Amino acid sequence: MAHAHHTALPILSIVLLCTLAASPLAQASSALAVEKGCYSCHSNAFHPNAPSFEQLAERLAKRRGEADAEDQLVNELRKPRPLGRIPPHEQLSEDSARTLVRWILDGAH
Repeated sequence: MAHAHHTALPILSIVLLCTLAASPLAQASSALAVEKGCYSCHSNAFHPNAPSFEQLAERLAKRRGEADAEDQLVNELRKPRPLGRIPPHEQLSEDSARTLVRWILDGAH
């Protein structure tokens, strides 16, 4: 029984280190995405018309470092659309939208 206890400690240590190694932005943004229900549509599971966060990060990678990218993406995310409305996007505060956009631009890890 002592042997099983010894093998669990290194695994637990690795998981803890990986969790601690994630940037505060990534931790906060992922938690915000969970809190706002974003993963209901933007998970890795197939959902028509809603790319996963990984896909969004890949798509927006070319915008990293652009001076106005963050502001443009925040406005685009929150913009009301007459057709194909996305109420959860429209209901995001500017601060929440900015946090999510930064996280996605940073790779959504």
